Amino acid sequence: MFEKSVLRVADVCQILSISQPTLYRWQKIGHFPKSTKYGPGMIGWPRTVVEQWIEEKQNPQTQQEQ
Repeated sequence: MFEKSVLRVADVCQILSISQPTLYRWQKIGHFPKSTKYGPGMIGWPRTVVEQWIEEKQNPQTQQEQ
């Protein structure tokens, strides 16, 4: 089975172990990337964006070196 290339709200919340209100709050304050609208009623994030965000949070020195 292939992995989803676009992660929906529920997917991101499950991966990060957070609630939907927390995800929306993080977006509002700039702590998490803004979602992309893919169509009517469909928003999400490219998997690569979420993976990169997680990597930056796990390795903060990588972001400072750039």
